[in-house]
Amino acid sequence: MAAPSHDYDASPTDIHAPTFRQELRVIGVLLAFVTLLEIIARVLAPSLDSDRQRIHDLPQTITNLEQRAGKSGCPRVVFFGNSLMLRGLDEDILHDELRKLSRPAIETTKITPVGTAILDWIYLYQRYFRTEGSQPDVLVVGFVAHHIHDQEPIKIRRLARHFVAIRDFPALWRTDLDDFHQLAQSALCGMSALEGDQPEHQMAILNLCVPDYQAGLNVNHNLIEDAAARKARSKSDSGSATPTAAATETFTRMERFIELCQAHHVRMVLVPMPQPKVWDLNPDAVSLARKYGVKVLDARAIGGMTDADFADGYHLGVTGAAKFSRWLADALAEM
Repeated sequence: MAAPSHDYDASPTDIHAPTFRQELRVIGVLLAFVTLLEIIARVLAPSLDSDRQRIHDLPQTITNLEQRAGKSGCPRVVFFGNSLMLRGLDEDILHDELRKLSRPAIETTKITPVGTAILDWIYLYQRYFRTEGSQPDVLVVGFVAHHIHDQEPIKIRRLARHFVAIRDFPALWRTDLDDFHQLAQSALCGMSALEGDQPEHQMAILNLCVPDYQAGLNVNHNLIEDAAARKARSKSDSGSATPTAAATETFTRMERFIELCQAHHVRMVLVPMPQPKVWDLNPDAVSLARKYGVKVLDARAIGGMTDADFADGYHLGVTGAAKFSRWLADALAEM
């Protein structure tokens, strides 16, 4: 009987390997699926939360201010910053107080994306205030200590997706990012809503699939904050804490922002925002503001404001916002 023949030159892998056309078909299906997800992400982006809706509406917000000022002839004042200014300023109360003081009317709006700091503000300003017609007359910037120094960590996904214009990416890569990973991530987030808003999509899915996920996350966050606060108090009580933070803070980003505004003939006003406990304002920041002739309206200790005026120990509540808005109107009226 003849022995069965075997083709020893053809391996099982070669025999069962897909053809090139089949591989292309798989890649095409994968690309189509990713493209579909990207389209869905772009459609859903403004509705992920109220903050992204406000960011999505920024061009219209600025156009509305421009149109109102064009009709009234009043100066345009933009209140700039993050959630501290967003929740702390009541524009109606501010306008009422200015009328009581017989001050000229102004047209105002708030540009206050949540969780932002000085580098976000630089690129946001460059992106959305592109023309002379869109420039405000006065930019009032609210902040607390860490928002204005160079050591504040960069939130690359959010920065690249929402605040950096395409034309400004070379400047971002050259000036503000350190390594290839950051460069690649910023480029990808700038192009893709799926990547740039990934944490929010992930959070939405987890909230949908895991009962009480957000509540558990909040509990963990509070436990971490409490532990950090206890550790800081322990160091302070033992005398081992060394106040070196102020000495390590630098303010090149703040200087860039001031120079950007002044190049467009925009008057900047800095407002250190109130907190339950008066925080230390780095004297180097004050000196820098003075160097450029930038007015600092210090709201860290407003008379009559108490812990009860803060909604959550950080943001102003209704009563605190009323006190701050009246105080700010008085301070602006004296300028």
